[in-house]
Amino acid sequence: MDTKPDVAVGPPDDDGLRKVVIDGKNRGRVWNRRELQKVLRRAGVSPKCDIDWQGGDSGVWPAHTWGRLTTGAVMALGFLATAAMCTWIGMKDSFDALTFAGRMTGFIFLLMAIVEVIALAAGFDYWRKRKMPYSGPTLLLGALVEFFVGATLLVLFLANEARSTYVLCLLLWIGLIACATWSVWVLCRRRVWKALRNPGRIAMGAVVSTVLVTTNLAYTQIYLPSISRPLMQGTAEIGTASLNKAGTKMYLRVRLHLKNSGEVPVHVLGSIYWIHVKLASDPKDTYRLIKPGQLVNPPGRELNPGEDISTDVVAEIENPEDVDYEAVAARVEAYAFRQDRMRLDTGFANGKWRGKLREEGREDDPPSPIRDKKEYFRYQSTISQSSELLNLTRGRERVTVWWLYRRLPALYVDVASPGEKKAFSYIDQPWAQVKAVDRYGLAHIRGSLVQTPYAQLLKEAQAKRPK
Repeated sequence: MDTKPDVAVGPPDDDGLRKVVIDGKNRGRVWNRRELQKVLRRAGVSPKCDIDWQGGDSGVWPAHTWGRLTTGAVMALGFLATAAMCTWIGMKDSFDALTFAGRMTGFIFLLMAIVEVIALAAGFDYWRKRKMPYSGPTLLLGALVEFFVGATLLVLFLANEARSTYVLCLLLWIGLIACATWSVWVLCRRRVWKALRNPGRIAMGAVVSTVLVTTNLAYTQIYLPSISRPLMQGTAEIGTASLNKAGTKMYLRVRLHLKNSGEVPVHVLGSIYWIHVKLASDPKDTYRLIKPGQLVNPPGRELNPGEDISTDVVAEIENPEDVDYEAVAARVEAYAFRQDRMRLDTGFANGKWRGKLREEGREDDPPSPIRDKKEYFRYQSTISQSSELLNLTRGRERVTVWWLYRRLPALYVDVASPGEKKAFSYIDQPWAQVKAVDRYGLAHIRGSLVQTPYAQLLKEAQAKRPK
C-alpha cells in the first residue's frame, strides 16, 4: 500500500510567497499555483494529491506577478545603467587619469560597477525563486550605490557651475537618483535586511565606506585643486652691447628666461617679451618699443619642475651716438596651465592669422578682445579635463590665445565653452579668468622690468668698437 505524501502550503508572507512543505521537509516558496505544481512534480508528488492549505485556500495568491516583474525590471534597469556609467568612468580614469588620486577614483568606480552587476544578478533570484538568502540585502546595497553614484555626479555637476557636454548624462543622473530612491523605499517596506545576522554592523560598515569614498572625492576634486598653484618666474638680463665698424648701429644682446620653480609640470600657453628704450627728454618717462617677440615657440610646450627655457635675442639701435635715450628696459610675460589639470589638442601650436580665420568663417569664434581691424595671430585648442569624471560633470572647454600685433603687442588668454562667441573683455582680466585659475591653475607670469642705463651700454660698446 502506497503512502500518501503529506503536503502543506503555508499562509502568504508579506511578499505574497507561500511556503511548501512535503513530508516535513521545506521545498521552497512559490508565488502562484503554477509554481506549486512545478515543486510537486520535482518532488515526485501528483498535483492532484490532497494539500493542507494554511492561511487561505488554493485561490489565495496575493502576489501580483506583473507588478512584481515590473518592479524587478525597473530596478534591474537602474542597476544596469549605473554599472555602465561606473564602468565607463572607471575604465578610462583608472588607466588614463592625469593624477594618482584620479586613478584611484577610477578603481573605486570599477568596484561600484561590480557591486551593481552582482545586484543585477541578485534581482533575478529575489523577484522569482528566492533561493539565495541574501538576495534582498544585495538589492538594497545596489540601490544605495546607485543613489550614491547619481548624487555624486549631480553634485559635481552643480559644483562646477558649467553645462555638461553630454546633456543626456544629466538626465540620466537625475533618473538614477529617482530610481534608487524608489528602490530603497520598496526594499525597506519589505524589510529585506532581516535576512542578515548583524544588520546594524553591516549598515555601519556601509556608512563608513560611503564617508571614506565621499571624503576621497571631495579631497581630490575640490580641496587639492583649490590649494595648488603653479610657481613660474620670467626674467630678462640685459647683456653687453656692441657697435658696427661705422658706429651707425648698436647691437644689444638680451637673455630671456622662463623657469618652472614649482612642484608640478605646466603647459606654456603663450609668451611675449618687450625690449624698450626710455626717452631721456620726455617728462612722462615714455618708453619706445624696439623689439617684441615670443619667448616660447611653439606655444603649448611642457615645462617640468626646475626646467628653464632661455634664449638670447639681439635688439638693434640705429645711430646710437645721436639718440637721447636714458635706459634700455626688457620684460617677459607668459601664461601657463598645470599639466595635471587638463590636456591640450596636438594642433594647438598650429595657430592661424586673422585673414586665414576670416576665410574659414571662424574670425568671431570667439571675437578678438580688441575690436578693430588690425592683425593678430590666434592659437586655439579644446581642453580635455584631467579625468573622465570631470569630463562628464564639467564638460569640455576651449582655450584661446591671441598674439595681438599693435603699437605695443599684447598677449591675451581666454577659457570658455566651445562655440561660445561672446567677446572676451581684456578690461576684466584677470578677474574674468578666476574660474580658469581655480580649475586649471592658470598662471599669469609677469616678469619684473629690468633696466640698464643707456650711457653705460654705449660706453661699453664704444670701448669694444672695431677699428
